[in-house]
Amino acid sequence: MDPDDTPAKRPLFTRLRERLVSPGAAHVDLEAGMIVATPGVFRMREVPLARVSRVEAGNRDTDTWDTVYLSFHVDGEEILVLSEEDKGFGELIRDLREVFPGIEGWESAVPSVKFQLTSVDLWRREVPEEPVAEDPGAAEAPEPPEPL
Repeated sequence: MDPDDTPAKRPLFTRLRERLVSPGAAHVDLEAGMIVATPGVFRMREVPLARVSRVEAGNRDTDTWDTVYLSFHVDGEEILVLSEEDKGFGELIRDLREVFPGIEGWESAVPSVKFQLTSVDLWRREVPEEPVAEDPGAAEAPEPPEPL
């Protein structure tokens, strides 16, 4: 996906229905190019796939259980964090594996360290290399004198 792509505007009825019907859920709208998360009844977050710069997997180990989560780092916005406990998490991973290669290995990617938070990058947007500019003064430099 090209970072210059502008995501499609999602229909108002669709957004209202998702907000009221599926709190605590997450999914991908591939047609609009968005990750949609509804953490609460009156809250919704839409993240354009083209603006995600990094996907990080984390594992929070507590005394009773581990929680594995994914953090979607978004250019110029707050990080979107989704955990395996969110409704639709499995489908979200399946839908995103083509967009963010390596994301499907989220479960085994992060080691469990007792009572610690660990994380690892699963995917990172490649930054195009800038061409190295030649020094214009280097071509005009005088040659050193020859030894006698």
